[in-house]
Amino acid sequence: MSSGPSTSATRWWNPRLVQRLYGPLVVHGTYRFLWRCHVRHVLGLYYSTVRDGDTVLEIGPGDGGHLDRIDRQDLAVHLLDAFPGSMSAAADRLARYKPTQHLANALEPLPLAEDSVDAVMLSMVVHCLPGQQIADKEAVFDGIAHVLRPGGRFAGATVLAEGVPHTRRSRAGLGLLNRQEVFSCYGDALPDLEKALEKRFDQVRVHTLGSVALWQVSGR
Repeated sequence: MSSGPSTSATRWWNPRLVQRLYGPLVVHGTYRFLWRCHVRHVLGLYYSTVRDGDTVLEIGPGDGGHLDRIDRQDLAVHLLDAFPGSMSAAADRLARYKPTQHLANALEPLPLAEDSVDAVMLSMVVHCLPGQQIADKEAVFDGIAHVLRPGGRFAGATVLAEGVPHTRRSRAGLGLLNRQEVFSCYGDALPDLEKALEKRFDQVRVHTLGSVALWQVSGR
């Protein structure tokens, strides 16, 4: 996601690359071997957040694999991404839901009605949003708070630079991905993420695994 996708970042998000490589390289590769957070923990957020019959918004859906795998029934699915390539790949994989696609910047007001969504997923996206720290990206949480109904469910995960343990390998990966403009999270810190969530949502639960923060909250 970005306010104006850079050429460097965009090349990673064409549909063929996403369909062929996102699962093995990102989900089953970097999650575990760089960030030390196995995909089952991220999938757990989907299983506990999205229910049959929900209107669900997924921001930055990648290849659509997580929502596909939990296989909920009768979903009204909205996908939002700044990259048409990854949007297309996710929409193809989730075609059985006939998803509504929103090609949009997640840091701008979201193109859905107030209190219209039962569940929102924001998985491994915040570290890609433009800005040097969480404070630069809080507009995404404002947008989600606006469209999430009171008592609705919002969950997500992100790689952090500060406030979580890093290894030599994860630090090297973080530096490389920031230099490649795939990530933008040099100053993303755990306390700032917690404050941003607590300011806008109820029942905030945040925990960390490796270099990743995972959260579940409720709409206010």
